Amino acid sequence: MIYPWIWAKLPGGRFTRAACAVLLLLAAVGILWYVVFPLADALLGLDDVTMEPSAGQP
Repeated sequence: MIYPWIWAKLPGGRFTRAACAVLLLLAAVGILWYVVFPLADALLGLDDVTMEPSAGQP
């Protein structure tokens, strides 16, 4: 599994490893939030909504 491998590769004691793991998690979330999601939104065009007037309304 990947999590025990990451835990074994982190330096320091338990507190330092936990702090490094939290920093890695925050970095991954930040990369997703500010890089991956905006690129996916631009490519998928999720904000391109078109509304047509319904029949009978001007």
